Amino acid sequence: MSVRRGTALILALVLLGAAWTQPVRGKSEQNVFDMVMLIQVNPDGSAHFDISARLTNPAYRELVKNETDFTKLVEELVYRNLVEDLHERYGNFTVYLPSSGPVEITANWSARVNFYIVPFLTKGKRGLECPYSGPLDFVSGGKVYSFEFRRIILVLPRNWTVLYTFPSPADRAKNVLIWENADYLPMIGVSTGSPGEGTSKPLSCNPLRIELHYSPEEGKVFFNATYMCEAGLPALPGARNVTYIKRGNVTEVRGYFVPRLEYDEGLFRREWRAEIELPEEFPQVVGGSRGKNGSIVITVERSSAGIQTAVPVIFIAVIIALWRWKR
Repeated sequence: MSVRRGTALILALVLLGAAWTQPVRGKSEQNVFDMVMLIQVNPDGSAHFDISARLTNPAYRELVKNETDFTKLVEELVYRNLVEDLHERYGNFTVYLPSSGPVEITANWSARVNFYIVPFLTKGKRGLECPYSGPLDFVSGGKVYSFEFRRIILVLPRNWTVLYTFPSPADRAKNVLIWENADYLPMIGVSTGSPGEGTSKPLSCNPLRIELHYSPEEGKVFFNATYMCEAGLPALPGARNVTYIKRGNVTEVRGYFVPRLEYDEGLFRREWRAEIELPEEFPQVVGGSRGKNGSIVITVERSSAGIQTAVPVIFIAVIIALWRWKR
């Protein structure tokens, strides 16, 4: 085969592969360790993390030859994964480690991970809040897992008042809060004074989280918002077809907005840029990014119909070129 003919074939394969190959992504449950995490919050807003981790995965046990290997495995998979997750949410903090390092091997394929985070709570609109709240990822062997803990125990100073938590803990005894089977750090807001000491009262409805999905076919931005409400129902001006679902002091609101829209079309792609204004600032926004003046922008990009025409034309052109070179 001539060089020119070979080049033409490679070009055709590359173009067709780029047009038809789609990326595949996913996240599985973490099945490497059985873990319990204790977070002891100090009066200065720092926190001591104490994690007990037992290696349960047989494949990983085969990789461990000695205590040094086990220490490195726990440090890499538990300590570093967790700290990297925290850094993604709030980069301005300091980690303090014991002089012996973050990992202490105990017995029966178990270890303890210890470190301090300063700060753990920062000043927010509703008292002291945790800026690290959200889903936790566990990366191992090039695969992303949910960083699940069998139990997360949060211990607060005795004279502090909990203003809100999301999700609600499975159990609570005074200022000890417990979440079961958690693959996230919960949202929490606290006041550092005791009730009746002049602490500010939280709003009747505090926004926690909102999920957004824009449908170009319907021209609507559908939303699912979560509030912590002591009384009444939250108001979302401009929202349509609104429904409320109350579960204790957590209120879920569903509906849709009609957005401002920008549309752009090229040979190979179409792009919709929908923009909406939210009445309040949500600590977590899923499905959109923050734009100017507090607006939220949702971008949807799809392949243009032009690519369906262009690929066959390119393929036919390559075949004709090969036929001509053969003659």
